[in-house]
Amino acid sequence: MRYAIYARVSTDHDSQKESVGHQIAFFNRYVEERSGTIYDVYKDEGVSGTSIKGRSDLQRLLRDARAKNFEYVLFKSISRFARDIQDGINIKRELDSLGIGMIFIEQNIDTRTADGELMFSIHLSVAQQESEATSKRVKFGRREKAAKGKFNGSLPPFGYIKNGNILELDPKYSLIVKELFRLYLYENMGLYKLSRYLNNAGIPTPRAVVGAKNAGVLWQQSTIKLILTNPLYTGNMVQNRTETISLRTNQRKEIPAEQQTVVPNTHPSLISMEEFHEAQMKLKLKGERRSNGQESLFAHIAVCADCGMGMHFKKDRGGYTCGKYGKYGKKYCSSHYVKADDLLSKVKQHLKLLTSGNQINTHKLVEIFKKESGYTSDNHDKELRKVESKLSLLAKKQSRLLDLLNEGELLQEEWRTQNTLVRNENALLSERKAELMTQVKNEKDLDTNIQVFEKQVKKLLHIDFEDERILKQIVMKLIQKIEVFSDGNIKIHYNIAHPKLIHGA
Repeated sequence: MRYAIYARVSTDHDSQKESVGHQIAFFNRYVEERSGTIYDVYKDEGVSGTSIKGRSDLQRLLRDARAKNFEYVLFKSISRFARDIQDGINIKRELDSLGIGMIFIEQNIDTRTADGELMFSIHLSVAQQESEATSKRVKFGRREKAAKGKFNGSLPPFGYIKNGNILELDPKYSLIVKELFRLYLYENMGLYKLSRYLNNAGIPTPRAVVGAKNAGVLWQQSTIKLILTNPLYTGNMVQNRTETISLRTNQRKEIPAEQQTVVPNTHPSLISMEEFHEAQMKLKLKGERRSNGQESLFAHIAVCADCGMGMHFKKDRGGYTCGKYGKYGKKYCSSHYVKADDLLSKVKQHLKLLTSGNQINTHKLVEIFKKESGYTSDNHDKELRKVESKLSLLAKKQSRLLDLLNEGELLQEEWRTQNTLVRNENALLSERKAELMTQVKNEKDLDTNIQVFEKQVKKLLHIDFEDERILKQIVMKLIQKIEVFSDGNIKIHYNIAHPKLIHGA
């Protein structure tokens, strides 16, 4: 019997990391006592059980399960597996369909047994209720702490440092916050200009200052807006401004101002209340002027070929420029400017080439797409059969090694060495099998995709290319993205075909 082991802890603390080690050591003994083999160990550290998002090793376990690399998954308890009923049920159903069972040691549950499903559902429900109860206790504690004027956040606002639960001025960056408000209020610098100002000055981002994970290098307009809208800079402790709607999605909602927790004069201010209110009014007015509900024809489709960022339409220039260039300047990318009329003309030209007169050469269209898509399903089918045959032989070899160990013809150390070699080869082949299965499925779906694409192309015979509203609908359906190069050339990626280079844009 081949087992997979899954262990999870919700924090990065050393004590909990040791807990992962203890879980794995226990499972090793468990498997050895049953003369089984461990396919692999999967562990997620510092992640919550309320959602499967962010649990990379659980996702890896599911990929290996789809390749049928093991028969059972071992968990210390249901709470280590999931604290959300929907996630837990969905994963169980998928593993059931693959013929893979789950064993939860603490609850003594085997999902392959007659009463396993019922007991699994009961304990999973209890785990979710415990999680929700814990969340309520934490919320209550945070509100009580906020009412006393203590800072609840894990990271202090930019310009402050934490001394326990008290905010103190950061001597290095508090002046930057003052300068941001001054430039915004009195020098008429908008979010875009402020972000460029900070990036050019080499000021580290707020998350970089505190050494947070995934800290960005460049200032974003959204980060500056968060600073300009944070009332803590007035010296008042304003907390409980948002709350989590669902533990499952971590979606949050804003709490009305009258229900927020406000304690005045808890820490040094960086701006006056009047300046803060003035900044809010200015942000609101600018937002109303900017939001006209209209999008350019190639919004979300045209991208910079070098940095991959979306191309932004500039009304005053009558064309598109690289978004990164626009935000951060030529230090990070070039403009990649292309006139809107030129881009539109080339796209129309290429769409018209898909038709000939009043009809479509369907046979030629299918032939081209099969060639460009690398339609080689026969080769992939053959390789898939070979890989499956090798995996079958490896399973027999692994079983034989276990027999030799049990018969005393192999020492424990010899068995481990050979079993590791077999397991490593098995992992490589299983990964290749999963890739081949995806390729074969995609290739079998290709004919269907071509038929759908052909129907869309047929619409080109009758549409008015001068009607921008209709043209945008067709563009959204047929084109995945349009890459714009620095020399003005463009490359169109269709939803079904490989891209072609179009010169002279």
